[in-house]
Order: sequence, then structure tokens, then C-alpha cells
Amino acid sequence: MEDSTYTTYQQYIPWGLSTVMLGISFSQQAKDYWSDPAPFHVMDWQTEYDDALLADKLGHATFSYVAARNIAGIFEQSGYDRRSSMWIGSGISLFHQTVVEIRDGYSEGAPYLGFSRGDAIANVIGAGLPLLQVYVPELDFIRMKFSFLPSQSFKINGGNSLLNDYQSTYHWLSFNIAGMIEKNKTCGWSEYINLAIGHSVNNINRYGSGNHELFLSLDFNAEALPFDDGWGLTLKRLLNSIKLPMPCIKIHPNIVWYGIRI
Repeated sequence: MEDSTYTTYQQYIPWGLSTVMLGISFSQQAKDYWSDPAPFHVMDWQTEYDDALLADKLGHATFSYVAARNIAGIFEQSGYDRRSSMWIGSGISLFHQTVVEIRDGYSEGAPYLGFSRGDAIANVIGAGLPLLQVYVPELDFIRMKFSFLPSQSFKINGGNSLLNDYQSTYHWLSFNIAGMIEKNKTCGWSEYINLAIGHSVNNINRYGSGNHELFLSLDFNAEALPFDDGWGLTLKRLLNSIKLPMPCIKIHPNIVWYGIRI
């Protein structure tokens, strides 16, 4: 009886945490962006590109992916099965992002604030990929991650948040090489080391100027850590949402070797 009561109590935890997180996020969004209502309006495609050279779309996809996996991890750690957890995690992530887009559409601040079709598509891709990886295990070697390094522009001009500065934000696709070639046990590739491809932008001005930057880097695979008991799964997924400093090379628009870099 005691075990049953504890299990039931456990299963309420992720719902409570999710509700609190949604409330905090919507409250902050309302404070920062939704204080001036306007008729519903949709951003045009050119403005969507000019704003951040589509780096914001990568940000939406990465955030939706990271949110879905981490929320799902909390549910799984609380006793839900893996598939149910991922359906819930992806659903909550997409719900959050969709509400944000709709509210943006009803808020003043055009041309850079409105309902973004590109953001909505990126949200579906980001929230849907973790679910697809459950049903197609061959895709589960891919992880989407963030990293942050203050740009020169941010250091000089500042801003309200490093998270909103796309010149300081890097979006990564991290590939678990050991998982991809696990059948070949003689390869000797460490399960703790991934290969990652990263993207950022530089010299943007919200009017289409600027350039893309591409990076190739080693990446630490936190999910290979041995602890799964307690809240280990949740902690590993949270840690694996961020790309940690590792050897890195910029491969576009020029070649630069950084040694250890975020």
C-alpha cells in the first residue's frame, strides 16, 4: 500500500513541474513581448530571413527538441514508460511553442514580432524529432544542443539577454559515432565522444546583412555516463542539452583552429 501511494505521488511530480515551468515562461513572455496587443498579423518570409539569417529557426528547433527530451526524461524518471513519456514531452514542448507563436501574432512590434510560419515549422521539427527517434531507433544517435559564447557585439553593445543574441548562440547537431557503428566493436571509438556540426551568425543587423558560420567539433556525450538511478536520467539529459568546451574548428567562411572552445 505504501509503495502504491508513493508511486501515485511520484507520477504527479512531472505534471506539477511542467505546469510551473509553463507558467513561468508565459509570464516572462507576457512581460517582455505581449504587453501591447495588436490585430493578428503574420511575418512575411523575407523579414523572417532578414531578422537573423534563419538562425532563430535553428533556435526554435533546438529549444523544442531539448524541451521535449528533458520533459520526457522527468516523466520517464517518475514511472511512465518511454513512449508515453516522449509523447507527453513532445506534446508539452509543442504546446508551449505554439502558444508563444499565436500570442506573438497578437502583439505589437511588427515587423519583427508576429506569427512566424518559419518558427512554427521549426517547432514541429524540433518537438517531433525526439518522438521519431523512439520509433526509429536508427535516428537516435543524433542530438540537438546549444552553446553560448558572448560575441564582440554583445560585449560592446550589451543586450537584455545572451539567449536572445544569435551572434552569441551556437546550435549543434551532435552525432554519437560509437552508437552509429556499435556493431563494429573493433572501431575503438569512445562512447563519451561525439562529433558535432555547429552553426552561428555574425555581423547581422536584422536587415539581411551578415554571414553564416559553420563549425566542426568534438563533443562530450553526457548520456554515456553510467548513472541512471534516482534522477540520473534527467540530469544526464539536461547536461547533454549543452555542448561543453571541446576542440573545435571553424570551417566556414574561413578555416580557424580554436583548440578548446564552446
